[in-house]
Amino acid sequence: MQISGNYLFVQPGQKAYKVSSNFTNYLELGVADITEYYLEARVENDAFLINAVLRDSDGAEACRVIDSFPQGPECRREMTLTGYNIFDRLDRPVLGIAVDDNICVLQGTIYDADGLIVAKTVENDFQIYRGPAVLGKSNGARGMVLG
Repeated sequence: MQISGNYLFVQPGQKAYKVSSNFTNYLELGVADITEYYLEARVENDAFLINAVLRDSDGAEACRVIDSFPQGPECRREMTLTGYNIFDRLDRPVLGIAVDDNICVLQGTIYDADGLIVAKTVENDFQIYRGPAVLGKSNGARGMVLG
């Protein structure tokens, strides 16, 4: 089953992430400090913010990101015309954002510690292949929870 075109905790025209063909103010992949990978993408104070523990295709930790800024000397952020890209210590892109009007699409592939794909960009959409994941959040209430 696939659902698409839904607005989770946002209205059309508001800032939103496009995730699995839905629009949401919040995305969480994995569980902070529990799963070996983690991604939190949220709209806060009219800004797109990312927190993440990113892994490469071999499953090794590539970069940590706090409020959209890479932490430590092993990775860096480079601005683009529509957002930014984050690169690992070998100068490989590991995550980015592309914003068109108020819609943000995450750019990249999220891997687990075994190098398996959890989610990735496909054309102009960020597709989730397995959970745990949360789409949407407001005042502590979570939207759609994927197992």
